[in-house]
Amino acid sequence: QLLIASRLGMNGADRGMETRDQNESGSFPEKTIGPKSYSYGELALVTGHFSLNNLIGRGGFGHVFKASLDGEIRAIKRLDFLDVQSEGGLEKEIMIVQSLSHKNLVELVGYCIDGANRLLILKYFPNGSLRSKLHGSDNVLDWKIRMKIAIGSARGLEYLHENCKFKIIHLDIKPDNILLEEDFEPKITDFGLAQFFTNGATHISISSVMGTHVYEDPLTTKLRKYSDKSDIYSFGVILLELITGRKPIYNGIDIITWANPLIKKALEGKYTNFIDSNLQSFDHEQMYRIVSCVNSCLNQPPNSRPTMKKEADEPKPSLKPFIIQETNNYGTRDRGHDSRRPTEATSYGSSNIIPETSFDKMDCFPIPISFRRR
Repeated sequence: QLLIASRLGMNGADRGMETRDQNESGSFPEKTIGPKSYSYGELALVTGHFSLNNLIGRGGFGHVFKASLDGEIRAIKRLDFLDVQSEGGLEKEIMIVQSLSHKNLVELVGYCIDGANRLLILKYFPNGSLRSKLHGSDNVLDWKIRMKIAIGSARGLEYLHENCKFKIIHLDIKPDNILLEEDFEPKITDFGLAQFFTNGATHISISSVMGTHVYEDPLTTKLRKYSDKSDIYSFGVILLELITGRKPIYNGIDIITWANPLIKKALEGKYTNFIDSNLQSFDHEQMYRIVSCVNSCLNQPPNSRPTMKKEADEPKPSLKPFIIQETNNYGTRDRGHDSRRPTEATSYGSSNIIPETSFDKMDCFPIPISFRRR
């Protein structure tokens, strides 16, 4: 397969490592203390009864409020409605996030399951989401910062796909779900649609996924067979946004349709009408590698896409961040845009397809949580 090797070319001190010891991949030792349970009344009090003055974000399932809780500024995510699917999704999200330990994945601080109320308490990120920074009026993302966001996001996905006890696919990777620290270190968030893979499984069959259309692989969505390649496709769309600065849908045209005729030219070093005009400068070799990565991530069939993998032992600091290494017979590096068109006859190759996983039956969480109803 193709490998996406994220190489920063920096030593540990340069990477802004957190205070807990972490290994080269960015993962931390297993947690020993779980997220705290709060009552609805406690969270209503600190948010001014969910006042619009404290509203900092909204999505299809709920709203996010800023509040001071236990002496820290937090982001409180409240589900706006409750049905069987959304209730199970939130409980699954709590279980998944509390079990993860990586610097590029958001940390769950607490939760509330109180009557019909469902809330998550997360760390507050003053820089907001990648979407707000990339497409907002205060676009301050230079090339170095964009590369940092791309590499950190790749590392977070690599951890989910390669380094968890059970492989996890996110299924809703998009700029809204990449939050930014003060130093622009990215954190992947929102695991409400995430799925587990049992040992040996290659795909998972899901009847319906309420993801975001532009970031969903059209072929995977049509066949309802999801894998890590689904996240890879979404990651490719994010990389495309990072280098072009274009919104996912602009003037009624989605970014993939718009980029199709331009990617092949960009692979030849012709960037006219392709690169974000807000980028004052960029490294041309890095740009070529990123465009190559985009081209590979959006390929059809899904099995021709790269995997997330970091070469942790690479000692050479001069190497550029994204190295595309050919190790298969697809010849996808210089494929044109036609390779991204879904076809009826696409084969997934040798697959072990499992039904949607019941997370509560899997022995993969280090900290038991009791979802008590108050």
